[in-house]
Amino acid sequence: MAGYAVGAQVQLELVLPGGGGLQTTEGTVYAYDAATDRLVLRQPGSTPFHSTLRVLKGAHVTRIVQLKPTMAVLEPLPAVDLGRCREREDKAVRAAESEAAKIGVNVSRQAQAIFDALAKTLPCRWDGDRIVVLDEIVVAPPYETCTSLHNDDAGVMRVSKVLDAERLRLQAG
Repeated sequence: MAGYAVGAQVQLELVLPGGGGLQTTEGTVYAYDAATDRLVLRQPGSTPFHSTLRVLKGAHVTRIVQLKPTMAVLEPLPAVDLGRCREREDKAVRAAESEAAKIGVNVSRQAQAIFDALAKTLPCRWDGDRIVVLDEIVVAPPYETCTSLHNDDAGVMRVSKVLDAERLRLQAG
């Protein structure tokens, strides 16, 4: 492995764990770390401006064929915009937290199914084992009726229709 320099275009035969059989893949050697026996292969991405980096264990590589030698002058790596990285990380964390908040704690599958049905069309959140819709309508166990905190009869009717439809769907199997 150490004989192939960064920038060489290679074809690899791999045997992956789990009985995946023999695989062939191509790419450009992006990096190799002898201490950990890891090869980073750069492969074309979905657009000309994107690449996929694949990290491989050297032990999984059974054969290497060099397709093109290393370029004389390697392209310089682009600068990493740390601010943009932090923004992307923050956005991903917020999205994960938002998704996690949609999962009820210590609630039945039926309760979660009702929450999911309501959340498709209306903003919902869990308040313990109660479902709060539009920050105004509360659906409490056994999730058959709902009440409004501010006498919103139209909202109660709307939520009741979704509750009834979801209960019928759950009973149908």
